Amino acid sequence: MKGTGNLITVDDKTIVNSMEKVFKEELEDMEKDLELLYKKYDVPNSRLLADKVSAGIYMGEEILRDLEDMEYFEENIEKLRAYMRDLNMKKI
Repeated sequence: MKGTGNLITVDDKTIVNSMEKVFKEELEDMEKDLELLYKKYDVPNSRLLADKVSAGIYMGEEILRDLEDMEYFEENIEKLRAYMRDLNMKKI
């Protein structure tokens, strides 16, 4: 970091590395939480759980909350992976 008067500037490499670390940590946490939900219902994705809910195999508010969480994690894991790819391109 370089000081310029009252401003501190940070080089792009430092920013990219910091963002990458945060994204990796968040990605790992979300993947662990998602895997626990998959195991809980013995499904490989939220779509299959939604099908089981529609068929009446699973019922209740907890299942609906878990399904929402699965969908949230799946969507945001994909977003984080895209951000990671973008960051890797910036490193080149």
